Amino acid sequence: MYELGTVVQHYDWGSASVLPDMLGAPADGDPWAELWMGTHPLGESTVRRADGTTVPLSEVVGETLPYLLKILAIAKPLSLQVHPEAVMAERGFVRENERGVSLDAPHRVFKDPHHKPEMVYALTPFEGLIAFRPTAEVWHVLEGLESPLAQRLNDELRADPGFPGLVRMVGRLLSPWMGPTREELDAFVAECREKYAAGADRRRAYETVSELAAHHAGDPGLVVAALLNRIRLDPGQAAFVEVGVLHAYLSGTCVEVMAGSDNVLRAGLTTKHVEPHALVDCVRMGMADAHVVTPKDEGGVRVFAPGVDEFALAVATVGGESVATMPGAGPRIVLCVDGTVTVTSEEGALTLTPGRSAFVAAADGPVRVEGEGTAVQAFTPR
Repeated sequence: MYELGTVVQHYDWGSASVLPDMLGAPADGDPWAELWMGTHPLGESTVRRADGTTVPLSEVVGETLPYLLKILAIAKPLSLQVHPEAVMAERGFVRENERGVSLDAPHRVFKDPHHKPEMVYALTPFEGLIAFRPTAEVWHVLEGLESPLAQRLNDELRADPGFPGLVRMVGRLLSPWMGPTREELDAFVAECREKYAAGADRRRAYETVSELAAHHAGDPGLVVAALLNRIRLDPGQAAFVEVGVLHAYLSGTCVEVMAGSDNVLRAGLTTKHVEPHALVDCVRMGMADAHVVTPKDEGGVRVFAPGVDEFALAVATVGGESVATMPGAGPRIVLCVDGTVTVTSEEGALTLTPGRSAFVAAADGPVRVEGEGTAVQAFTPR
């Protein structure tokens, strides 16, 4: 068992205080957006061996972990985005490599050849947009507005209904050649603000547009956001985002676990590269409601298993004399998110405070958690 040296990612949507406060580090005024734990090459964790040397986690694991664990501290909304399925990621990665597109190029779409399903577990009240609304609800949202853009989109969707028509409409919205003018977008946003202020919102669609416009004026992703389900998670709840599901996280702090990939296709609400054609090809899922994951109790430990091969999340809250045994075997990462916990395996013990984490090798046997606090464990559900 090793305590992990983790990597902080400083994206502009991150909080300047949440992660520094959690880690007991001095705030430096920069946004601390994500804390990474895993073997991904863009932010690999490290471990300190018994001889005092520090090495990448992959040298200890002997392979790349199939999952990546993060803490997200969201101060401003993230971009609208979707993650590709495996075949699309593999082909896109090879194609861009053959074209000589650098991995850090702004217009690079595929950073690796892997798909990226993901799940978020809320540490604070958490809000996001996940998946398209049903067509009837999209019509309801658009018909509540009189702006020319809303009426045109409503007509387009009625002429080409259903999920495929909705995706094609979004592709046109995001196209630099077919998308709306700034004047049309401003009129759409202004009417959403008026409706929201007057108490005439429809399933929080106009509220969403009003809030996001404060950060992304003139972005066609504002219209797309109105077409998505808005969800709220209370602390202790989790939601799963499958590949091909359009989504955006709006606010809150969460633990995120995902397949070990950094592939993101953006659909707006960003200054980064947007690729409408790839996006339309990538969006596969229908207009389901939010993918809230119901946990299963395993000996007092809540297990959130969304049904993918790469990851599941176990959450144990302990206090007094209680001891929790985490399920699962294989290589695991245990993260403290509240209080102080001691993590024990057959090979030793580590005491962790919020934001501190430990890697537990497959040979270390079962993991027990005690103390006063909450720990989460990422593992592969074999």
